[in-house]
Amino acid sequence: MNVIVKTMGVSCAVLMAALASHGQEADPDFDPLGEINDLPKMVRVQVEWIEMAHPTLTKLMREHRKSANDGDLRDACAKLVEGGEATVLETAMVLARPGQKATSESIEEYMYPTEYEPAICPGNSDLVNVDVEASDLATPPTPTAFETRNLGTTLEVEPNLGSNDKVIDLRFAPEIVYHVKNEVWLEWRNKRATMNVTTPTMYSLRLSTAVSMMGGEYLMVAAQSPKGVDKVPDHTRKLMVFVKCDVLTVGR
Repeated sequence: MNVIVKTMGVSCAVLMAALASHGQEADPDFDPLGEINDLPKMVRVQVEWIEMAHPTLTKLMREHRKSANDGDLRDACAKLVEGGEATVLETAMVLARPGQKATSESIEEYMYPTEYEPAICPGNSDLVNVDVEASDLATPPTPTAFETRNLGTTLEVEPNLGSNDKVIDLRFAPEIVYHVKNEVWLEWRNKRATMNVTTPTMYSLRLSTAVSMMGGEYLMVAAQSPKGVDKVPDHTRKLMVFVKCDVLTVGR
């Protein structure tokens, strides 16, 4: 028996030496030294907007919540989606290194004027022997400054890993922006030009917060009112906003 044990010990030592020479590292399936290498970590952040009737949200939130794990709420929403009582409006996702910011955008860059030069009428000397009115020769208001607004979905995150790489401290700011209409502030009409001076109206679903959560678990972070058919907040409908973080090990 002693001979067999010694032989097995020698064989294991030879195997470990051979694996080490080929760069074999410890992993969950093969861990000869009883330890796991400290490999780099990444955090994948996922945000979901789920739309439903306001009474449905009220019913889901009726019971007192004692835990920050909202997996049961997310499962209930999944059943509502399958039954046609709820809709997944949008999903945004981005991968980030702990302690660093990351941004994901699905947008259209919408440019619009913000400043105008006023209309200019020519001086009297320009009207000599000209049988027209000054307003017909006037130059219309001219845009001189512009701004750009991102329309669509933007997700900004900054995750940090806590104890045992299982607790995530997350700062994030998801946003959905719609361009719903243009407000007309001035109508310009003459023989030389026809134009409107307008400013855009945007509808935003915006959230900025910081939370602590466990990796792999859902957390409901907000309830918002979606845009209605009349392009104003529809308070008969609600959006439940869920966030989930997964801690991923590089090289596994």
